Amino acid sequence: EDNAEYEDEEEAAAAHFAAILRTANGLTAEMMFVQNQMCPCFPSYWALETLWATCVAHICSKEILEEIGGTEGHRLPELNASQLLDLVAWVENFRETIEESFPNIMDHVPKKSFDGERPELLGEEAKTIDMDVAKDALAHANKTLWEVHDLAKDEFLFRTKEQTDEWLNRVYEVDHTKSQTAEGRLITSLCEDVYSLAGVQLRTIRERLTKRSDAMVQAVGIIFKNLYEKQIGSRNNFLQDFETCCAAANDFIRMSDNCEEIVNDLMEETNLSEASTETLEEQSGALLGLYSSDAVFAAQKIHIYVFEPIEEAISEELFGKEWLDELTHNDLALTLVRTIEDFMGDLEEFLDELMVGKTLEALVTSSVLFYLKTLLAKSSAHTSKTKSVWSNNGRALERIRGDITVIKEFFDDQAESYPSLRRIIPTEFEILDTVYELMTIANGTSQSSERDFVILLQKRVKNIPITKYVVGDLWHLINPANEEGVYNLIDSMEQELVAVAPNDEKAIDVVLARQTVPGLRLDQELAKHCDESRSKRARPGMSRTAAEEGELMLNRWKKTWNKVKAEIDYNLES
Repeated sequence: EDNAEYEDEEEAAAAHFAAILRTANGLTAEMMFVQNQMCPCFPSYWALETLWATCVAHICSKEILEEIGGTEGHRLPELNASQLLDLVAWVENFRETIEESFPNIMDHVPKKSFDGERPELLGEEAKTIDMDVAKDALAHANKTLWEVHDLAKDEFLFRTKEQTDEWLNRVYEVDHTKSQTAEGRLITSLCEDVYSLAGVQLRTIRERLTKRSDAMVQAVGIIFKNLYEKQIGSRNNFLQDFETCCAAANDFIRMSDNCEEIVNDLMEETNLSEASTETLEEQSGALLGLYSSDAVFAAQKIHIYVFEPIEEAISEELFGKEWLDELTHNDLALTLVRTIEDFMGDLEEFLDELMVGKTLEALVTSSVLFYLKTLLAKSSAHTSKTKSVWSNNGRALERIRGDITVIKEFFDDQAESYPSLRRIIPTEFEILDTVYELMTIANGTSQSSERDFVILLQKRVKNIPITKYVVGDLWHLINPANEEGVYNLIDSMEQELVAVAPNDEKAIDVVLARQTVPGLRLDQELAKHCDESRSKRARPGMSRTAAEEGELMLNRWKKTWNKVKAEIDYNLES
């Protein structure tokens, strides 16, 4: 019974508040009718429009202040979000009407504060209107109502954040329906689940507030900020395998499209100030940029799942005895490109066309790094200080050159359909060309200067200890007896390397940024190789100082990897 009585009281209070605002809206709407239709029927000295507006302002402000708990708004927290929005909307509508009817009243400073008193508008013998009192009363009511507006707006914005957080948590935690479009694109219901609710919330705010409302821009900003933060906190959860990455990339693009459509509708249907327009564009731009970068991230993370079967199939045999002596047609490189080619059918069906290009860009980089890391791993496993890894270095170099050509030509062919690859391919394959040339120098079959190519490598790696480790590994493959000599050479070049290609001191921190797709940074992947090789073989001839610098560098990288892994694990658990 007590609960029923409480609910009855709540309903009665809500109905009473709604009636007050409904009446206030009616009185405000009649102000223009009075000005345009009634005033011409009465003598001008009656100042009927001023009299009417002042009475409306006084009555409405008195009733509303009683409802919200005075000028401090003590009872505003008792109102629900819809009531707060209606209150903000009414005050904005009232203010616009006053501005249109009495343009000078906004700058008028009242000489008297009425504080709930009824203004005495009639002059001597009630035959004239005291215009000074009328203006003071109207300006006072207008100012008071705007203070009410700001209090209600702040409470409404707080409530908007709470509501948005609540429904976003629900939306992101549920299992989203998986499906394929008519074109075969993989998608989930994430986009519809998020933007159906966001759209309702934003449309409600837009429809109730005035076209010039700053409160609307602030509310939209809060919703966009919540969408932004929720996307950052949840996006990794959608990237579990090949198909989920494809679906996520498509979902994030569609979310960007939905967001852009909402913003365009807001711009078309409102009359915002230049400052408010810039604010809205800045808020939406951050969210749109996030969705776009997340779509690219998801598309490029696909490289991990493409290379899983490749690593399983060829990593053990690549650079081995059979590769050297029997697989005379670069068979393992062909296996790599044919596996990627097999995935291409799925990529072109499952992914948006633009995202296929982004995935291929990642696969170019991933192919180069896979080949390089596998080559360097061969060096780590080799323990002889005098004999090369292969029985015939010349044939090994021929195989390597052929492998590189096979892989590069495959991507060159793909560039016919995806032109952005023409920019990526030369840049990425430059590292393999540099490594190949260093190996031919180590073999004594090149006229090139090792100094030139050490500099080229450092320009790409931007980390002298890593460059030193990698060059040492290449010499260890081909000419281990001279490994000490190449360390001494790089030590003598240190000032030159710092001058032409200084270390990237921010690289380790940059890896912590979300834009770094796992497995696609050259320096990070090489640092991982160097870290793993520390326990597998000694590096004869490396100076103690160089070794200590290398240890410090690798330990810093290791802390970064652990931090990234901990963050990913935390997000997955959450």
